[in-house]
Amino acid sequence: MRDSGDAVARQRVPAEALLELAASGYERAQRDRIRYGEQLRAILQRRDARWGHVADEERDGDPDALLRVIRETGGGPVPLLGRLYANAWEQERDMGAQMQALISRHPAWPWLRGVRGVGSVLAARLLSRLDVSRAQSPASFWAYCGLGTVAAEEQVCEECGARVFVAPGTRVQAPHSMPGRRGMCTGPLRARGLTGSVRVAQGRPRRGERAAYDLEAKTICYLIGVSFVRCGGPYRELYDERKVHLSSHHPEWPAKRVHLAAVRATVKRFLADLWVAWREAEGEVVESRNQAAEALS
Repeated sequence: MRDSGDAVARQRVPAEALLELAASGYERAQRDRIRYGEQLRAILQRRDARWGHVADEERDGDPDALLRVIRETGGGPVPLLGRLYANAWEQERDMGAQMQALISRHPAWPWLRGVRGVGSVLAARLLSRLDVSRAQSPASFWAYCGLGTVAAEEQVCEECGARVFVAPGTRVQAPHSMPGRRGMCTGPLRARGLTGSVRVAQGRPRRGERAAYDLEAKTICYLIGVSFVRCGGPYRELYDERKVHLSSHHPEWPAKRVHLAAVRATVKRFLADLWVAWREAEGEVVESRNQAAEALS
């Protein structure tokens, strides 16, 4: 009889699951390595009073050079902490190599590695959650990542007449801007039902409510958008253009809302480009470009 353990071992593990495991393992090891390293640095620089008994000669010298020695030997002024630091460093390198090997075989990686602001970690985390074979258009990526839109719920202030459009079920906290006047109003907002003419971003699920999108994918997309803003490049240019457009068309919006809306639009464009590149890598060239153009128009 065939051993059941061998049967399980021979089952093919999906590439997405392996990629997600390697990326999460890499990030976890990196966080541990940084945390333990900062603890050691505080000891070496005499900033942590808890370790005053450590001999001064063990803490003399350049902290960076001493940390390099500790991560190779696992020693240092506090050997247990040194071993934790060395283990985290080794695991980070191992998980990084595993992640790089897995992502290099992904059909979308040749395009993604040329995108400024998206490194291998963010790319691995995102690709592990997407399946282009189930996405018939870029809008499928947007919806899955929580970047789609829904019919807005209109809320009206009974005191100043302000109209606010939000995702259904969203609670709007006072105060709010008064229409045509300066200052803020603290009057209550009453829901008036859904409107078919205005669409807004999907809201976060309430407690006990199942999300209509992948919360982790949405977080990854936000991090990618922030990276675009910080790193510059073509997607930063798209962000700047969208920010100017939104500021001119919605002067009443606060700066934070303009920024978040511009980031959102930039990431949606990135996801559309990723969808095209991925589909082209799968041999669907003309259809992909046409569908992406229609989605973005």
